Formats: sequence, C-alpha cells, structure tokens
Amino acid sequence: MAHAFIVLNPVAGDSGPLVGRSLRRHFAQAGWTWELYETTGEERIADVMDEAVRDGGQAVDLFVAAGGDGTVSAVAGGVAEKGVPLGIVPVGTADTFARELGLPVAPPEAMELLTGDHAIREVDAMAVGEGFAVLNVSVGLSGLMMRDTARVDKRRFGRAAYVWTGFRKLFGYQPHRFTITVDGMTRVIRASEVAVVNSGALGDPSIRWSPKVALDDGRIDVCIIRAKTVADYLGVAVSVVLRRHSDEPAIRHVIAEDQVVVDAQPALPVQADGEFLGEPPVEVRVVPGAVRVVVPVSGDGAPGVIRERLFGEG
Repeated sequence: MAHAFIVLNPVAGDSGPLVGRSLRRHFAQAGWTWELYETTGEERIADVMDEAVRDGGQAVDLFVAAGGDGTVSAVAGGVAEKGVPLGIVPVGTADTFARELGLPVAPPEAMELLTGDHAIREVDAMAVGEGFAVLNVSVGLSGLMMRDTARVDKRRFGRAAYVWTGFRKLFGYQPHRFTITVDGMTRVIRASEVAVVNSGALGDPSIRWSPKVALDDGRIDVCIIRAKTVADYLGVAVSVVLRRHSDEPAIRHVIAEDQVVVDAQPALPVQADGEFLGEPPVEVRVVPGAVRVVVPVSGDGAPGVIRERLFGEG
C-alpha cells in the first residue's frame, strides 16, 4: 500500500481547510495511507519531512505540497536529492512553479494526477544557505517587496500587495554596488536588482525574466537589472511583457553552470522563492535534476536552450 506525506498550508488561498479534507478523502478512495501535516509558519519544513521519514515507521512513497509557491518551494527543498517524488496541489495566489510545469491548478484535477497516470520530471534546484530554492533568489527591490509586504495584505490582496509595496519602494530607490561571482569569475557593477533564477517566470509563466530560462537545463541564470529612474523601470517592464529582452539595455543575462555569489553595498534584503532570507552575501549553487516532480504524461520535459555563459561587455 502506497503512503503519502502531505504538507498543507491551511491559510493558503481561500480553501486550505477544504483542500485538507479533500486530500484525506482522495487518498483513502485511492487505497493509499497518508499523514497530513499542517504548517504553522514557524517550522523548518525540511526538518518536518526528515522526521517523517526517520520516525514515521512507514516508507514515504510520495511527498505532497498543498499550498502556494512558498509551501511548494519548502517541500521541494525537503525532497531535493532524496529521490522521493513530489506531488503538487496548488492552493496559492500565483502557483508559479505548478504553472511552469504545466500542472493542473484546480485542486481536484491536481489530486487525480497524483494517484492516476502521470510522468516524473526531474527539475533543477538551487542550494542556498541550509536549504534549496526552485524558482529564484534575488537581492534588491524584490527583496524589499518580500520583506516589507505585510502578511495580512498578502492574504487580502494577493499579488497586488507586492506590486503596491514595490511601487512605494521604487521612488527614491537608487542602484547599489554589487559584487557578483559567477563560476569563479568576479565582476563589480552598479545595479538595482540581481536575480539568480531557475525559473524564468515572473509570477505568471507568460511574463518572464528571459524566454530561454528552463527548470531542467542544468544551469541557472543571473538577471541583472540596471534601471536608475522610474522611466527605466517602465522600459524594463514593457520589454519583459512584450518579450523584447534582448533589446532592453537595462537588462543583462549571465549563465552559471555551477555557482553564483552575490554581495551588495550597502546591504539589501535577500529573498528566495518569496521568503525573506536576510542580507548578502548569498551563495547559490545549481543542483541539476535534484527534484523529481509528478507531472502530466503529456507534459513538456524538453531541456532549455543553451545560452552564452560568460559576462558580456559593459
């Protein structure tokens, strides 16, 4: 009999408790055993998962993340390099990771996928600090947005809360001095934002840091934003929405095949997959194929396009 360990964020979206009941019923009807853990926001999810494997008395065949991108990222970090598949039931505001993988975003369909016909896709992770991230790690304006957006506003207004915080922070915000080391090559630049990305999506997969970033290409991308004025930021936004990244001088992309270290003076907040981490320096290492995710059989598992690796001029 297969056994699932479910990590549920009970305050994700508007349907956390309902999803918990639905998950119990679904796995029971499918003939699985299960254990359901509801997050409190105070624990380290990877530790909870390690304890479940070590002390649960029954082998875990599937870890399930039921929540938003923060929950999914935490559970993905817990299964990274362990070989146990990850199933996702999206219950968040953006559900970026699920959408990137082409997963059903309606909970009933997502649950059916877990116990029905499916494929396994191996995606990369980024080792950062004591854990892993699967979407992005950034230093700059986005870190300020994550740090300074109140939890109550996030629950009430969703993504609009982050946009409003970013808009307020934008006025008077000036580029900082960054020291970036990519695969052993160091460069000092002035920028307003440095993002190390495993996923190209900016909240929605149709709006991307770059059209060439892929979850399973064995690389990570460093996106450097060198905007100085509100007009510069608007230009960056238009270029991103219209997918004219190569024509925007304020955006630069660098490829890392192993490791990235980012520092900033004066210090700026660091965020990873929507969670505030602290201040730089931050070290990010790519871990190819670290997370095995349950995806639809018809899902697109093609690797990303190989891109230039070295720093450009300027």
